[in-house]
Amino acid sequence: METHRIEGTTALVSGGSSGVGLAVAKGLARLGARTVLLSRDAGRGRDAVRAVQQATPGTEVDVESCVADLTSPASVARLVDELGSTVGSLDVLVNATGSVGERGDLRPGIPRSFATNALTHHLLTRAALPLLRQAPEARVLTVGVAPALVRRLGDVAVDGVDANASGVRVLTQAVAWKLLLSRHLAETEPGISAVVFHPGLIRSDLLGRQALPLRLLGSVANRFARSTCPVAEHLASRTADLGPAGGMVDDRGRTVPLPASISTVNAERSWAASERLVSELQ
Repeated sequence: METHRIEGTTALVSGGSSGVGLAVAKGLARLGARTVLLSRDAGRGRDAVRAVQQATPGTEVDVESCVADLTSPASVARLVDELGSTVGSLDVLVNATGSVGERGDLRPGIPRSFATNALTHHLLTRAALPLLRQAPEARVLTVGVAPALVRRLGDVAVDGVDANASGVRVLTQAVAWKLLLSRHLAETEPGISAVVFHPGLIRSDLLGRQALPLRLLGSVANRFARSTCPVAEHLASRTADLGPAGGMVDDRGRTVPLPASISTVNAERSWAASERLVSELQ
């Protein structure tokens, strides 16, 4: 996959303090983008900025951190207002927020895991649209899952979330809604390119707070994982081919066929449902 310098652009990376988000931020900063790391914790954000700087020794990179709660519409609105006054426009938005093993509800009827893995992407993307529209060739890159899991999605609920569903089913629905978000942007925002990407095996602490078997699995996986994300670096370039509008690519940039449920009609319905659910987070 080709990568190109992207000086003069600004990228916002959610989940930027660890895992895939941090890996993406390292690459975008190295390629010359003004890179803003979004984190829930100021201390972790500062640590991530140092990690990005240390990943490019001998090279000055333009990287900073900001703090917001992506499950709070008010917090996201403040973030976007601040960005609007400092950067003016946004060339690349990377939705990399995610979690495994969250339990309980954020609000009645809204599982916390679904809010983190789906609604945060909707809320941040929707709020950032005015800044993205100001850029000549803006891109919204959303972290997805392995293509094998995508091919097995089948039918998914698009008019709401089943709060009584199993944790696995809720996460499966979140995967589908991220794909539908990208599809909706492709249909409604002609000046913005959107794609879901599988990052590959990236070093992460995502399983570090889970039960012992999962912690051991994460430890073994990290031995073989990368600390950067080449496919995201490729997709952030204005010359990169993102494949079909609103589609998905794997960690080598190849188009991933999507199930029939990832349709224009379902994208419109899931967007409307997301708007309703986000309004309940006020």
